[in-house]
Amino acid sequence: MKHVLARMVSDTQKFDDELLVILDALPIPLSWASLPEGHVRFVNRAFTKTFGYENGRFATVDHWMEETYVDQAEREDARKRWEQLWIADGSGVTEIEAFELQVRHADGETVPVLHRGIVLHDFGLGIATFENLSDQKLAESALRRIAYEDPLTTLGNRRMLQERWNAETRLDEVSPKRQTKALLMIDLDNFKPINDFHGHAAGDEILRSVAKRLRQSVRYDDTVVRMGGDEFAILLTDLEDQADAEKICQRIADAFLEPFVVQGQTVSVGATVGASLYPHHGSDLGTLLHAADQALYRMKRNDEHSWAWFDHSFEKSGVSRSLASAE
Repeated sequence: MKHVLARMVSDTQKFDDELLVILDALPIPLSWASLPEGHVRFVNRAFTKTFGYENGRFATVDHWMEETYVDQAEREDARKRWEQLWIADGSGVTEIEAFELQVRHADGETVPVLHRGIVLHDFGLGIATFENLSDQKLAESALRRIAYEDPLTTLGNRRMLQERWNAETRLDEVSPKRQTKALLMIDLDNFKPINDFHGHAAGDEILRSVAKRLRQSVRYDDTVVRMGGDEFAILLTDLEDQADAEKICQRIADAFLEPFVVQGQTVSVGATVGASLYPHHGSDLGTLLHAADQALYRMKRNDEHSWAWFDHSFEKSGVSRSLASAE
């Protein structure tokens, strides 16, 4: 085996034919390079099938990395991992810990892979393998959509809202100053008659249109979710001040001034928005949701249809949404 490997790294000897047959038949993408120069000596058929590049396409490992590693940070990380071993005065075999990469396919698409490698110090040889994670990533994405996405509107759901809140809380823990955030609860007005008179298919069409208008009313990083039925919630993060949130509330209210078209008919659907501000109205998601919900109920109870902030005096009066609902 040592004799075969010695021949493989030689500039004057051809690869052993039998070993090439074995390497070429392996189902996992694989490449060999001589070190420390990093000359690529061989890539197998699985490599070509996965990435679309033929044997001989890349002269050096650095050429391969520069042209195909999509993310600059990943590219620099990969270089450091390999170079640390190339220049080391080691012996025997050293493994490079597995890490994920985004590799550009010959057709321009991106292939997610799990990259591993070993260095055979005695022979100046580096062996790299690339496990295609495309199917795994697709499965993970599908499972995530099932867990965190509302299937009707493709908005997030309650779990997504909680996850985003948890992420924001972790940022607050390491930030010298807590960022202002707001929680909006949105309840549709005059939605029930649509289901009653036009059918649930029409109602579903309206809900999808509502989801689109809500997305268009907020910023890119804000989180819009469907809580259930005709109730929605929005988490506004990284606000400069309360006025920022008020502008978005007004945009939402304005978005419902235009009627909806469903099954060829024009219907009017409004939206009432209750808002709570972090940390003034609560320090956790549950408290903020409750406060926004109380602001929403106050608007509905007074037959007002726009938006309003949570008011402690309303809660202290003893009238709450849950109590009033039981009357």
